[in-house]
Amino acid sequence: MHIEIIGQYEIVLEAFRNLSNTAWMPFVTIYRGRSASYRSICVMQRQPVDTVVPAASRSLAIDAARSFAAQRIARGDL
Repeated sequence: MHIEIIGQYEIVLEAFRNLSNTAWMPFVTIYRGRSASYRSICVMQRQPVDTVVPAASRSLAIDAARSFAAQRIARGDL
């Protein structure tokens, strides 16, 4: 699990192997504020990131989750 800050948002990036154990599935959760703070708000529950090609490694899955979160934040649709 990786936790990164983009502006006022904290993003939690995760990757897990799929059931066939051949690829990695990226997941993302987004908070406004800090997740450890009582004043934070979860603006996007943990959800899988839809990728065209399955990620071959954990780091590629984390990168896909980071890209997805950055696009959602940039569009402002949270």
